[in-house]
Amino acid sequence: MLTTILIWALALLPFLNAMPTTPLSQPALEKRCSNVLQNPSFESGVSPWLEMAFGSWASFGVFTQSAGGHDGRNFYWGQSNATAAVSTLSVSQSAVRIPSGTTVECSVWVASSRPGNVASTAVEVFLDGITCGSAAYLGTTGWVKVGGKITANGDSHTFTVVITSDTTGPQGSQIWIDDAVLGASC
Repeated sequence: MLTTILIWALALLPFLNAMPTTPLSQPALEKRCSNVLQNPSFESGVSPWLEMAFGSWASFGVFTQSAGGHDGRNFYWGQSNATAAVSTLSVSQSAVRIPSGTTVECSVWVASSRPGNVASTAVEVFLDGITCGSAAYLGTTGWVKVGGKITANGDSHTFTVVITSDTTGPQGSQIWIDDAVLGASC
């Protein structure tokens, strides 16, 4: 038995010498999104977001529901009862650091409810007051991504989501915001 094992070991010796001594190269690691926003999905409440409301927003803030928002249980929500006026709601973060010249994804997921699809709710995302893409005009809709790519100028930035609700029907309108992104490789 020992003789058989020894013969097999000697027979495999040339193959062992032919094996590479350096490890095979590993595939490149997939780049991950480097979202620089804090609390982008509102899972920790409203901080550090700054809220501003003008017009007839009856209620707004961070809410939790088991069905949740776009991803996770928490989301930002606003209810407008504007039947005759335009109302604006914004959430923003300031002093966000991105190196100048970096191209970043600047976006947010939103959903809207406008009973009877009366008029529309406009949603637009800004970096330092410059639009990150076209405004989205929503009636009653499920989750849609709003925003796009933008190149940062300077190193400290303000990210803002602006919601403008036109005249609504008697039931008002609602908006849901979740999963904001400001980052490279997203």
